[in-house]
Amino acid sequence: MNGNAKEYALAMFAIALENNSIAEIHDDFLSLREAFDDNTGFMEYLINPAIPKSERFECLREVFESRVCDDVFSFLNIICEHGDSYTILPTIDEFEAMYEEYMRYSKAVVTSAIELSDDQKRRLISKLQAVTGKRIEAEYIIDKSLIGGLAVTVDGKHFDGSVRKNLKNIKEEIS
Repeated sequence: MNGNAKEYALAMFAIALENNSIAEIHDDFLSLREAFDDNTGFMEYLINPAIPKSERFECLREVFESRVCDDVFSFLNIICEHGDSYTILPTIDEFEAMYEEYMRYSKAVVTSAIELSDDQKRRLISKLQAVTGKRIEAEYIIDKSLIGGLAVTVDGKHFDGSVRKNLKNIKEEIS
């Protein structure tokens, strides 16, 4: 990851801790990511050296000043002033990783052949929380090619208990 992005994220995290505004800054960063994802041309505008900085600052003010907290708005201005606008999204990614670690929070991707019941989801989340020691937010995906069972990815670890995987293992053993 970009070194500048890591430094900006560390600075923003320190500010968030100092001001007890971690949740607010996190939410504002998520809004920023969504805004940039929805309008990819906006980033191109901000990093275009042919556009005077004063115009870029005015654009940031018009779009974000009333939508984000003062610390996030200042961050946007500083990053633009230093010509580092290209690091906005990587900085948000770095901040998100720090936030998740701080909050002892992990995302899990759960893939199953069929829709899981609420009770199955609850029990699975409970087991994942016990294994990781973190709060888990799960994204559920249905993939009928699994045939049955589950595949779970959490904290970069992949657990595959699907029927498809088991059949593949049996096939390899026989071969």
